[in-house]
Amino acid sequence: MKHQSFLTPRCKIFVDIYKSTDINKEKCIVCKGRLFCGLSKCPILAQIRVQKMVTLDREFFGPSPSLFVGWKNYPHVYYGPLSLPFDDDAEIYDNPKLWYGDGFNEIINYRSSLIRSMEKVRVDKESKIVEDVQEIVLSEKPVDIEVKLKKKPKFNILFSAISQPMGPLGRIEELKITENPKISKEVDKVVNDDIKAENALDILYKEGYDVYSLTRFLSSGALGIEKKIVPTRWSITAVDDIIGKKLISEIKDFQIIDRYIVLSNSYLGNHFEILLIPKKWEFETLEAWIPDTFWTMGAEKINITSEYETYFGRKTYAIKQGGGYYAIRFGVLERLKELKRQACALVFREVTPDYFLPVGVWECRENVRNAEMNFFDTMKEALDYIKSRLSTDFDLWKRKSVILNQETLESFF
Repeated sequence: MKHQSFLTPRCKIFVDIYKSTDINKEKCIVCKGRLFCGLSKCPILAQIRVQKMVTLDREFFGPSPSLFVGWKNYPHVYYGPLSLPFDDDAEIYDNPKLWYGDGFNEIINYRSSLIRSMEKVRVDKESKIVEDVQEIVLSEKPVDIEVKLKKKPKFNILFSAISQPMGPLGRIEELKITENPKISKEVDKVVNDDIKAENALDILYKEGYDVYSLTRFLSSGALGIEKKIVPTRWSITAVDDIIGKKLISEIKDFQIIDRYIVLSNSYLGNHFEILLIPKKWEFETLEAWIPDTFWTMGAEKINITSEYETYFGRKTYAIKQGGGYYAIRFGVLERLKELKRQACALVFREVTPDYFLPVGVWECRENVRNAEMNFFDTMKEALDYIKSRLSTDFDLWKRKSVILNQETLESFF
């Protein structure tokens, strides 16, 4: 499978899939493993092989910092804790905020160390495993658990364009929490109050809980009037969207920025230039996928996708960019909230060949959160700065952009 691509289809299965499903490199850039082709497994993601010399046993003891919920066969899903089979500071293994600055090897090491212990459950039914996992997830700190699996887990690692990589998997035979989880008053209150999940998320975010904690809470099924488990990949985007909309309503009450601002950052092969324009809230993300990234092997030209929303929001899901759109928007909104200002935001994202492995949309969020800020007096100065930092021809960006083609901005070109 080495060097597999649309231009060098070395595997007959790959060729047959290509012909029968009409998939192509443009569609794969949009899909990014979300199975729009109708297949049960992404043939591109399936090529990833990570080897690690580890000994895995049926029974183990260690701290659990989180959970994983599958999405296939919904509403019947695999559900269970993520845990280390050894004693360590478990928080870093499931908190992307702490990963910023680490490379692919370190991130894969964190994620491949966590064992996914699973049991099949229905998303709207209570059970002992659901009750136990919710206690684990709601705890302020990772709690120690004892796990006995039906079989020894085999080492493999699951990659996704949305959620962070996932390590070895095993079916649960027995699960025991060996210490008392400590749940904060704030979390306990929203879990037991008769309030909607989106309101619970908003309350906890304002109390200082980060999106990574909120995603776990929502995914576990502990929030809402009708408690329901949410698959991990869905909960990530749901939290970004729910809290993002709350932030949008807040920043609309702020004064508009009085200078042009550019936020710049590069990390894990993703280069961001974000232009904040002194106008009312609008948002657009332009993604340039350069040939020979993970999703563009064999492509001959740069492919740019665009997603946009007006001051009044959008009615449809950002299908072309998926969870990345909402993660980027969330990061931008946080920066505007810090500034206590409103602006029109235009995001230029270049995905370079250095992004050779999908690690999840958290890298978009953390790229924006850690971006360096520069101020400019004129639109021309801001755009000249951005053009000097982008490798993609600026005319290609302009052709795709809604904001750059608005009449009020035409004079700058």
